[in-house]
Amino acid sequence: MADLMFAPIWFMLSWLIRQVENGIDGEPDENNEFEAAGPDAAQQGADQGMIANEDPYEPIVQLIKIGIAAFSVLLLGLSISAYKKTAFKGIIYAAIAFGLFAAQLFFDYAEDAIEGWEQPFNDVIFYAMTLAILVLFFMAIIRRK
Repeated sequence: MADLMFAPIWFMLSWLIRQVENGIDGEPDENNEFEAAGPDAAQQGADQGMIANEDPYEPIVQLIKIGIAAFSVLLLGLSISAYKKTAFKGIIYAAIAFGLFAAQLFFDYAEDAIEGWEQPFNDVIFYAMTLAILVLFFMAIIRRK
């Protein structure tokens, strides 16, 4: 039963890892005329004030985001398992908070990776999710019954 619950999670994580690996491989971006034309054209474009690759650490940041999301999903699974064993109500709040945290990281990743995903209200959603996570952890700590 637990294997069936984690199958979609592993599928999502493998997809995210492939996305990051495609960025790390250094395949030329079709939209960037200097990279598509070759390394000399990219250097020439950089010399003319156009930056071929704005952030060289972006793949590393994406890997860290995927690692955080994977860890939060793992904690979600452990919280659900602990709740099934103990039936302690405070664990439900923590489990929901871990799930919301994983969703928030996926939302943040999608905002970076998917063109057109960025909307003016995304910051409101992102910070509302952060507030909800903090409230849920607070409830998990102070809830006695």
